[in-house]
Amino acid sequence: MFAPSPATGSRPVRQPTDWRKVGRRAAFVWRAVSGDTLDGKPRTDRTWTHRGTPLTTKREDGRMPHSWDSLSRLEMAGLRAFGGFVATGTGVAAAVEPSETLQSLQLSGVGAAAAAASWAGFRGMDGVVTWKHRKHWIWPLHVVLRDLLGLPEGVKPSDYLKVPADYAERAGDVVRVELPGTWAPGTDASAVVQAVTSKLALQDVKATVRLKGGKHHITFTQAPRAPQRVMYSDPEVAERVHKAPASAPFLGLSHRDVAVSIDLDDESPHIMFSAAPGGGKSVLAKAFAAQVLHHGGIAFLIDFKRTSHKWAYGLKNLMYIRSEMDAHFLLLALAQEGNRRMAIAEENVHRELRGEPPLPMGPRILLILEEANTLRKRLAKYWAKNKPEGTKGNESPAVEALGEFLFMGRSQLMHALLIGQSLTAQTVGGPEMREAFTARILARYTQNAWRMLVPEVSPIPKASRHSGRVQIVLAGQAHETQVVFMTDEEAKAYATSGVVTNVPSIEQLMRGTDTTNSRHSEGTHQGEQVVSDTTGRPLRVVPDPDQGEPAAPAEAAPISLSQAARTVCAGVAGPAQPGVDTPQEKRDLMALRNARSRDKQFPDHVALKGKEKLYDPTELERWARNRIKASAESETAETGTE
Repeated sequence: MFAPSPATGSRPVRQPTDWRKVGRRAAFVWRAVSGDTLDGKPRTDRTWTHRGTPLTTKREDGRMPHSWDSLSRLEMAGLRAFGGFVATGTGVAAAVEPSETLQSLQLSGVGAAAAAASWAGFRGMDGVVTWKHRKHWIWPLHVVLRDLLGLPEGVKPSDYLKVPADYAERAGDVVRVELPGTWAPGTDASAVVQAVTSKLALQDVKATVRLKGGKHHITFTQAPRAPQRVMYSDPEVAERVHKAPASAPFLGLSHRDVAVSIDLDDESPHIMFSAAPGGGKSVLAKAFAAQVLHHGGIAFLIDFKRTSHKWAYGLKNLMYIRSEMDAHFLLLALAQEGNRRMAIAEENVHRELRGEPPLPMGPRILLILEEANTLRKRLAKYWAKNKPEGTKGNESPAVEALGEFLFMGRSQLMHALLIGQSLTAQTVGGPEMREAFTARILARYTQNAWRMLVPEVSPIPKASRHSGRVQIVLAGQAHETQVVFMTDEEAKAYATSGVVTNVPSIEQLMRGTDTTNSRHSEGTHQGEQVVSDTTGRPLRVVPDPDQGEPAAPAEAAPISLSQAARTVCAGVAGPAQPGVDTPQEKRDLMALRNARSRDKQFPDHVALKGKEKLYDPTELERWARNRIKASAESETAETGTE
């Protein structure tokens, strides 16, 4: 049953040598010491002395090889020999001095762990800081380039793309694209250049293809960017402002110090400015308005925040509106002024046909709407509370008047500067009203805001956090611009120099008073202009019976300050402080007298009764509503902060 046991002292039978197995082991050892791949399958075209061609692969699955596989065989053999020596030395030391070796390994492990933790922390923090940059800019570009360049599957953007997070604000070499080693000289790189330029929204760049040695790449050199600051105090900037024509105020400097402006007569009669808080909205409005006023224009500023433009306090050629009531009547008056100017434009056509000189249109009118996001809502609330009984419709006539104003423009010399944070079509008054703004300025914008306001401009330029850096979009092109900065004193001085035109009151506009008779320069005045049609009859505007507002309010008789303290300005001093028993009327009179001497926006007297000055009660009432210390009881909507 059982095989006999081998005899004692007999030798075991030797198995025949498997030379194939020996050969495989020898080949493995040879590949290990010679720096070849351990499985013998080539992954790159590296040699003993040359590294593998960048961004190429010889893997069977076509995937991108590891960076180790691109080292030359001698480099890889040296690294493996060094690792072997370290392992062997550690083993010998452990056999001879085990305790000291263990302590050394512990210290080395702690150091290695600390280094690994530092590296991981750096990479993690860098990933958190740059993830938006990689998500919105690097990855979309990589998706396009990997097909254009024929890159292996699995290649990472960091393997061949170098795009710093602040590339949009740098000058010089800002972007570098590594090309595959198989890229032959003479290959058309226009598709790659177009992809990089469009995906990164580069402006004013030059692409250079370099095929030197084994590292082929394309470098994108960006022209000098817009300056960090454009100060009016700089003599060169001031000279540019002074040389700017009346219809095209100087806005700032773009790349290569190119001056940027928007011609109100030829390019866009109205301008829209959308920006997040701190984007320079008030700075641009100040510089723009000061230049319009300097050339004889007049401005109306609606600012429900009440203090956005301190430089404009007390200007004779600018009316500062802070209440819904005055904003309501101002828009109605401007619509009537627009109708009057349209009649003048029609008359000028007939005069041109007859070879007669044209009638003067009047001064250029600039309407500035600060924080326009709340304008329509405030006007609607005011109209809902104050509309006459029996009036049909809930739409505020002031909103309709604003629409009429926007549909006018270059021929009537009437312009609007709309400023806000999120200027949706509903905020402006409808898509057709927003289309009146052919020039649009954006700063610190989101991609949603860009797609909403200027969808025709693609790709979206990278938004800058630099104060005063804006994108001026005109005729489908975006121009990165650094806005000119004027101090309050500089803006006021420039606005009151040159030709100064006294701004008419709201009542004068609604009565159709000619606005060309109040312009003066260096103490001289122009005479009144008579406007008539072809039959010699005075031009007049027929009020719309459905508008619900009188076209020409009755002119009130002038009153003294003591009368104003009892009537239109009653309570202007506010409630009495504890312990004060002075009558309210006396305190109101004292407040009016103090304001007359201190407040630059206090209205001028219109007549004299002996030595006593008399004032327009309507102007006094408007001053009381719009003065800085007035309580905004009717202003309940939020306006945000700049």
